[in-house]
Amino acid sequence: MDLSTYGLERVKLSESIALDEENTELDPANANPRGAYNAEEDISPLDSIVNDFNKKWFEGWNKTPDEIRERPDFVHKVANNPDKQNSDLAFKEMLEDAMRERRDSEMDMFKLYKTDTAFYRAFFDTMRRVVENEVSV
Repeated sequence: MDLSTYGLERVKLSESIALDEENTELDPANANPRGAYNAEEDISPLDSIVNDFNKKWFEGWNKTPDEIRERPDFVHKVANNPDKQNSDLAFKEMLEDAMRERRDSEMDMFKLYKTDTAFYRAFFDTMRRVVENEVSV
């Protein structure tokens, strides 16, 4: 029983309550009690956290890889560049340009991208994989 929603209020003094002497069961006042498990929803808390994170930070960001691939110098500087270091530098420049274009619409994401090095590295690697996978297909 969730007692956090119940409270006592004294309305009368020296008043007795008449109770039925038979054994009885009471139905819950709320058929959908707070904190009850819903068998229809089989989503783990971790899945829920990941989904919320993805909605907050990555919804609408699928355009970024397209913006990078559509640049006229992408194929020459990144996709067909045999030098991995030069390719990464060119990709970094293109990703920076794409992020600057998105800065006004997604300021929180842009701040995280600029200030959190772990987030930047993960974002860079993810964008690189997405772009490379779609180019090679």
